[in-house]
Amino acid sequence: MTSTRLQHRINPVLRRDAEAILRAQGIKPSQAIILFYTEVKRSGGLPFVPSPVQPAEIPNARLRKAIREARQGKGVRTYTSKKAFFDSLKRL
Repeated sequence: MTSTRLQHRINPVLRRDAEAILRAQGIKPSQAIILFYTEVKRSGGLPFVPSPVQPAEIPNARLRKAIREARQGKGVRTYTSKKAFFDSLKRL
């Protein structure tokens, strides 16, 4: 079977992290791409349901309000020492 060259651009951090996972499973990046294309062809679409953006990446209204208030100094506690801070945590 003949093959063709595939070139693509990808975020270097994403590439590094994904290739580390593949390497741990004994899969070369080229093999992963072949697996992906094979499954796209077989299923007639993506072989998985894309995940939505993680909720932690999009602050909800409550978190946005808390961030805004913290920046304004509302409800912010200060401590005179590290010990005082950790003592306050014990009281929670």
